[in-house]
Amino acid sequence: MTRQFLATSVSETIGRRIVDGELPPGRGMTLEGIEAEFEISRSVAREAVKILESLHLVHSRRRVGVEVLAETDWDVLAPRVIEWRLAGPGRSRQLTWISELRSGVEPVAARLASARARGRDCGDLTAAVVGMTSAAADLDMERYLAHDIDFHRILLTASGNPLIAAHEQVVEAVLTGRTRLLPFVPNPQAIALHRNVVDAVVSHDPQAAETAMRAIVAEAQQAMGA
Repeated sequence: MTRQFLATSVSETIGRRIVDGELPPGRGMTLEGIEAEFEISRSVAREAVKILESLHLVHSRRRVGVEVLAETDWDVLAPRVIEWRLAGPGRSRQLTWISELRSGVEPVAARLASARARGRDCGDLTAAVVGMTSAAADLDMERYLAHDIDFHRILLTASGNPLIAAHEQVVEAVLTGRTRLLPFVPNPQAIALHRNVVDAVVSHDPQAAETAMRAIVAEAQQAMGA
């Protein structure tokens, strides 16, 4: 295994412990302790800590060691942090927060896209829904997920607002978590709602686009038990 793979694996184990509350804020760790527990080299331990620092989960200081940071310091929009929280005991709370965030972002994106989407965007959105429909019929969850992610990514970008488009990774992490962490079967109603969004964007109907997207977020919230 490569050093990067080992560092990523170790950071994931420690990161999950932090977001699950097993390692509370203020808890100290040392490179020596990480090295011994995971039977890795010092350089791999340092790399793992750097990954956790990039997510603002820990802070390391010379002669002090590695300290777990408070939740208010975490990069809560980082896909890894979202994924770890969805897989942990705080899943219900995380789902509620995510649904609230999506309710504030994606319907607005749909409304803006109805005015700003280019012909290519409309074609790509249509292709994504066609792909979702085909994958659902084949019960191919990975292909369905890929098309679903494409749909939301294209819509966020088509809003023409880079701040809204920046939420792409958040939505991708949520959709991935829904498909891989929970029992999931494509809902024909959800696919129909995606098609309604496309129809509204193509026909430049902002109210219909926003309404359909709000329905998608609500359906996802219900399906995930938030």
